[in-house]
Amino acid sequence: MNALALLLLALALLGAPARADAPAIEAPSPEEIESLSPRQSLALADELLDAGLTPESLELYRRADLIATDPALRSAARFNLGLALHPEAAGSLLAQGGDQVTPEQFIESLRQSERAFRSCLDINPGDTEAAKNVERVRRQIKGIQDAMEQAKQEQEQQRQQMNDAADQLEQLADKQEQESEQNSPDQSQPSQQSAEQAQQDQSELSEQVQQQLEALRDQAQQSGDTEQAKAMQDAIDKLEQARQQQEQANESLQQGDQKSASEPQKSAADSLRESAERLRQGAQESQEGEPGEEDQQGEQGDSADSDSEGEPQASEEPQSPLERMVRDLLEKESIQREIRDRRRRAYLPRYVPVERDW
Repeated sequence: MNALALLLLALALLGAPARADAPAIEAPSPEEIESLSPRQSLALADELLDAGLTPESLELYRRADLIATDPALRSAARFNLGLALHPEAAGSLLAQGGDQVTPEQFIESLRQSERAFRSCLDINPGDTEAAKNVERVRRQIKGIQDAMEQAKQEQEQQRQQMNDAADQLEQLADKQEQESEQNSPDQSQPSQQSAEQAQQDQSELSEQVQQQLEALRDQAQQSGDTEQAKAMQDAIDKLEQARQQQEQANESLQQGDQKSASEPQKSAADSLRESAERLRQGAQESQEGEPGEEDQQGEQGDSADSDSEGEPQASEEPQSPLERMVRDLLEKESIQREIRDRRRRAYLPRYVPVERDW
C-alpha cells in the first residue's frame, strides 16, 4: 500500500471510541444548553466527548469558555477543547460520512488543537501542562510534514529508477531483436563461427535480462507505493516471460539451429519492450495520482486481488519514514489518553440532564 495511503487509513482509525463503561448520553437540545452554567457546560462537554459525541462537545467547550468569568474554568474549557480537537478524539469528526481523511485535514486538526492549548497560556502563562502540549502537538505536525516530504522524495526517486530500468530494457530489446534478425531464415546460411558467436551473444543477453529481473524484484519489495509496486510486478511478469523465450532460443542455438532461435528471440524482444512500457506507465500513473487524491481509494483491495503465489510480498515492517511515523502515532500513548488517565484539569460535577416535561 502507498505510504501516504497507509497514513490516511491510519488516521481514519484514530477516532477515540466511547468507553465500554461510558453511560448512554444524548446531546442536549438548544434550550437545555442555554440553561447550563459554565461549569455544567464543561462537565457535559467532557461526558459527550467520552461518549464519542465530538462535535457537540466542541460546541459546549467553546460556550463554557465564552460565558465563564472564572479564569480557572475558562482555562479548563480551552485545555479540554485542545484535547477534543486533537485528531485522536476528532477522528470520527474528520471522517464524517465515511469520507477519507486527508493529511491536510489531519494537520489542520492538530493546528486547531495547538491553538486551543496555546490560548490557555493567555490566561495563565505559567501553565506548564498546556505549554508541553503545545510543543508536543507542534512536534507531531512537523513529524508528519517531514515524513510526507521524505515519502514524496522517495517516490520520485522510485519513479526515476523505474524510468532508468525501462531505458535499459529497451536497449536490451534492441539487441535481442538484432540477434533475431541475424538468425532469421531470410538470412543467408551463417558460418560455424557466426553460430558460435550467436550462442555467446544470446547467453550474454540472457544474463543481462536476468540481472534486470533480480534488480526489479528487489525494487518491488522495497516499494511503498501501490501503483509503482503493481507496475513493477507487471514488468517482472513480462521479464520472466522474456527469460523463458530466451531459454527456448538458447536451446535451439545449442543444437546449432539458428533459424529456430529467431522466433523466440523476436518474442523475447517484444516482451522486453512491454516490460519497459509498463514501467514507464507505472511511473507516470504514480506521478499523476499523488497521494491524498481520491483515486487512491480501493487500492488495497485491488492489490489483494492481484496477489498470487511467488509474487513479492510486502514486508511486515514499514519501508518508509511515513509508515514508521504512522505506526508510532498508533502505538504511542496519545496526548488525550495521557491526560484523561490523570483526570481532567478541574474537578467538575457530573451533568444531570433536566427531565423534559413536554
